[in-house]
Amino acid sequence: MVPLMVWWLGVRDTNFLTPPSEAELATVRQQAAAALPPAEILPSVAPAAAPLPAPASPGPEKKPEPAVEIGDLNPNPGLDTYAELAPKGARHLIELASLLETAGELPRTLLAWERVLDSTTAEPSQATAAVAAIRRLRPTLPAWNTKSSKAISVVIHASTGTNLEKSLKNALEQAAKDLEQASSGILKVTAIVATNRKSPAKSGTKKSAKPSAKPSAKPSAKEAPATIALWLSGPAEKSPATETLSFTVTKSDTLETELLRRIFRVIGNRLQQVLGFPPVTAAATGESPLQSLESRITRLQWEKFGHSYTAAQTTR
Repeated sequence: MVPLMVWWLGVRDTNFLTPPSEAELATVRQQAAAALPPAEILPSVAPAAAPLPAPASPGPEKKPEPAVEIGDLNPNPGLDTYAELAPKGARHLIELASLLETAGELPRTLLAWERVLDSTTAEPSQATAAVAAIRRLRPTLPAWNTKSSKAISVVIHASTGTNLEKSLKNALEQAAKDLEQASSGILKVTAIVATNRKSPAKSGTKKSAKPSAKPSAKPSAKEAPATIALWLSGPAEKSPATETLSFTVTKSDTLETELLRRIFRVIGNRLQQVLGFPPVTAAATGESPLQSLESRITRLQWEKFGHSYTAAQTTR
């Protein structure tokens, strides 16, 4: 009975039918919030990241494919070896030559360098490098042809006045030996000196090789300079001949050098104009004519030059 009286006394003035106003509700909320203990502020935690995929196991390392391949080294090379690579350019052949020399293949190295000169349109720096390499390598290798029976016969002709005939004969015979050396044994060269005769009228005709210089009837001891006509042909009487090149000399002791210089020019002209090779590079300052013949005319060019006058022969 007592609890009931207490409850009645507490709620007797309360209106349970009328809802509280917004102001009364706001007051109640403030009182309730003040009565609650302060909320604990928890640190924010980032969501767990997804696990990274395991790295793929590395496979065997792949080496870059070489731009130049040495190829099969077993067959004995011919004079025209690597000519089929000429369309790839001088740079490709230079890289090939470097690889071959590293592999100790010096004969093939020389052939690759020669193709730079006779089979491509090399830039001046590339041609200079090729000439230097040929000049360095050729003395380390044997002559291409060591059997005179397999050499290609070529005749070198010269005519002059009788006052210089003896000196010219000696110089021309030495020049013939120099040509055989420069050709690496591919050519067999015979020297013929004549006077009071005529030389071929046109380059490449089938007229017999005859000189043209006309000597004076009675040359005096002080007569100078002397005129010399020079050309090359095959050994047969009706073999075609090169152009005839005439020049003058004032000293017989420089005759051999002058002959070789003109021979280099005559051969270079024929290689380009008749046989279709790239122009032979010009001799450098201070370079001897023999050096030019040995390093600026390749062994393949010597063979083609010889065959252009004679029936097909082989040097191997």
